[in-house]
Order: sequence, then structure tokens, then C-alpha cells
Amino acid sequence: MSEQSAAIRERAIAVKRAGARLAGLSYEDRATWIADAVSALTETAGEARKPLAASTGLSPEMVDWALQTTLETIDRASLRRLYRAATAGGDSPIEMLSVVLAGNLFTASVRAVLVPLLLGVPVLAKVSSRDGMFPAMLAEALHGADAELAKAIAFVSFRGGDDAMEAAFLELASAASVYGSNETVSAIEKRHPELPLIPHGHGLSAAYCGRDSLATDAAEETLRALALDVAAYDLRGCLSPQVVYVEAEAGSLVEVAERLGTLGLSTLAARLPRGPLPIEAGAAQTQWRGLAEATGVLVRGESFAIAVVAAPDLRWSPGYRNVSLVAIDGPEAAANALARLGSTLKCVGVDDASADRVRAALSAEQELSAYTCRLGTMQTPLLDAPADGKPVWHGLVR
Repeated sequence: MSEQSAAIRERAIAVKRAGARLAGLSYEDRATWIADAVSALTETAGEARKPLAASTGLSPEMVDWALQTTLETIDRASLRRLYRAATAGGDSPIEMLSVVLAGNLFTASVRAVLVPLLLGVPVLAKVSSRDGMFPAMLAEALHGADAELAKAIAFVSFRGGDDAMEAAFLELASAASVYGSNETVSAIEKRHPELPLIPHGHGLSAAYCGRDSLATDAAEETLRALALDVAAYDLRGCLSPQVVYVEAEAGSLVEVAERLGTLGLSTLAARLPRGPLPIEAGAAQTQWRGLAEATGVLVRGESFAIAVVAAPDLRWSPGYRNVSLVAIDGPEAAANALARLGSTLKCVGVDDASADRVRAALSAEQELSAYTCRLGTMQTPLLDAPADGKPVWHGLVR
């Protein structure tokens, strides 16, 4: 065993040992620790906005928004609600969890780490090479709230695909929660078939605007909420709406796209600017926009583009605030178009008036397990929101 592998194994041993004390505490003590850490992180996170912006590729304003909207979902009430739901069946927490974090959304580590800790499960987490800064801030906040309990959480870093390092990382785990591409999930599953896996692979999401939401006085509110979902994290997350189904006649869709741009995305371009466009994303954007213009109508803004698509063909965007609008007859047609995504579909944002109809249509498609939420909240899930069609505590209790 190499020196680096041995060091990771020592971290795993220390985390598992500290986990015994964590599990022996009452829920109230663990909740107090987490709530205190989140409070401290909320107070100090703003100081790191510029370095976080540089490391994540988001604008400083978007970093501020992401931190605020993520951390405000964690309070005593949400912690209590989650704990009661997770333990209602009388199951016991697993002994230790290894977590492989992805790098596309820096705040994703919050739920990935805090949910198991609340349940009394110690965590050894591998950070992404693209995002080690925020996990370090989270670890510091947890240590500041209680140095002894913080021994039950550790973040490590090593190159993906290193078999020896990975083996040391996973050796003592009761389960592994893996965030990332489907290839990453499959590779770990293949190399460690004996280890229970909690997969969080590639995900896509969509939005739905019902006819009434755009034909009434609520239209402006609907479009502003939808614009926030498109702008959040620059449309780079698995909960970002890549395509928007609009219950309307095809001929009216260009007007909807123009209003979405002027009422929402143009305003957000000033309040929550888009981050810099990487070279590879720029090439994909050019291709996507060119195809949109050749086959339909493209509504452009300074830092966004809205493609008006003639058919529900699931033309997924390159992110960075490029989104498709598709005219659809109703929720059933939208659900049918989305059905082939299966478990890849994570979330559908929907206007309030259409929520029941959309939920019923999605439930009728056996391949789908996506949850629904209000427009404007797609990238700010509650602490106890489902993950990949299952309770967020799935795999953490048995």
C-alpha cells in the first residue's frame, strides 16, 4: 500500500472511530451541531465569494445567491422533519458512508454530507478536483461548532480511477454515495460489486407552464419564476430545466420566449450575471444556437438564448442559460415525451395551477420517478426533497 493510500485508510479509520460517538448522541445534539455550523457558515461565506467564483466559474453574485438559498433550507424545523421521516420505520443508521462528490454544483456537498451526519452516520468524502474550496469551508464550520464531533467527517482528494486509493477510500464503508457521471457510477460499481451503492448519476430536468399560468395576470410571475430556474447556477445543474413545455399554440411561442427574455432573463443578467463561458461550452453553444436558428426561431439576449422548437424532440441544451421552449397539448403529452429519459429525469418545475395535472401525468408513466416543485425553486430543493426518485435518506438506514 502506497503512502497516500495508507494516509486515506488512516483517515477512514479515524472517521469510523469518531462515528461511534456521533451515533451515540441524541438527535437534538447532532441537530444543534449542524445548525450551529450552518449559522457560522452563513455569516462567513460572503468573505469567500470571489475565490469561490473563481473556482466554480460562477459570478460572485450567483455564488452569493447559491449560498443563501442553500443554507437557508437548513434550520431546526427542516432537520427535525427530515430526522422524523427517516427514522419513522425504526431502522438503524449504517456504520459509515463514503461519498464521491461531483464538481458541477459546489453547494451539492451540503445535503450529501449533512443528511448522513444528522442521522448519526460518519462520512468520508472525496472532493472533486474542480471544487475543493467549499467542502473545506464546510469542514471548518463543522469543526468550529464542535471539534470532537467534526472528527466524524473528513474530506480527501485523489485522482479518480486510482484503484489503490479508491480501495482505501471505500474499504471501511458500509455504503458509498456516488455523485457524478453515469460512467463514474458504473466504474465504481464494477470495481466494488460487494459494496452497497447509492447512485446519483447524470440527471436532466424540465419545466412546464400551463395555459392558465400564461393567459392570466399571473403570467409575469410565472415567467420571472421560470427565468430564475434557467439562470440559477447558469443552467449547469441536474435540476436545471433544459427544456420548457408550454401549453400553448405553436404560433404564440415566440411571444412567450420574448417575454421570458425581457421580463426575466434580461433582468437577471444584471442581478445575477452569468459566469464566464468556457471554451468547450462556447463551442457547444455555437452549435446548439446554429441548429436552433436553422430549424426554428432563436430569441437571443446578452447572456442567454431561447430556442422555440417545433416538436417535443428533447433537444437538450449546452447549459449556460440556453433553453428550449416547446409547445405541447397538455401534461400527458409532456410526460410521454419525457418518458424515455426514465430515471435520468430528476425534477419537473411546474406552475401552481398545473401541479396536480402534471403530477398525475408523470405518475402514469412507469419509467419516471421525477418529483415536481414550484417554478422558481427547482435549484433550491428542501433538505428532505427526494433524490433520484427516492427519499434523500435512502441507503443510510437499514
